[in-house]
Amino acid sequence: MSTLATEVEVNFSPLVHRYTLEEFWELPDPGDLSHYELIGGYLYMVPPPDEPHGSIDDRLNKSLVLYLAANNIEGEVRHPREPIYRSDGTYLEPDMMYISKALRQRMGKKRTSADIVFEYVSRSNAVYDRTTKADTYLALGVRELWLVDPATVTIEARYAIDHEGKPAWEGWRYSKGDKAESRVLEGWRVSVDELFEGLI
Repeated sequence: MSTLATEVEVNFSPLVHRYTLEEFWELPDPGDLSHYELIGGYLYMVPPPDEPHGSIDDRLNKSLVLYLAANNIEGEVRHPREPIYRSDGTYLEPDMMYISKALRQRMGKKRTSADIVFEYVSRSNAVYDRTTKADTYLALGVRELWLVDPATVTIEARYAIDHEGKPAWEGWRYSKGDKAESRVLEGWRVSVDELFEGLI
């Protein structure tokens, strides 16, 4: 005897349904390497990453962790599936993020922001990462955003500033021969050439 399996309907139009955080957590896994994200109740499908995503993550992670250790800076470095989330129906998974000890203590148990967020841009998610997701990070109080793009061999670092009473991004693009610089972690620099060496 066969039974009809009931599937949870997933809807991407906010005109049909806007998700609460609790509803979002109950959604079934997409079944491939993609995943869902939620911004103000709006559901987004994030496709799986392209190469050299993993190698870029490995190199940036090593550089960041070594810098923190060498300078006795307390903080956490997190990767998916560790999210930033808020009760207003927002859930994002950065490719990597740094949370300082001070921010962690202010946030308590819920991770509602990060000091620095890193996104490794793929062709499939470039527009989303540079616009919708980037602006959401700004609204969530992220102080610095790095967009690492192997297609253009660049690191775009955006720094949160106050512009006429509202938060805004001030961006700098670092290319071959440059070293990307952090403002949150003063003194931490990443060579664009070394980051992409042998990967492009």
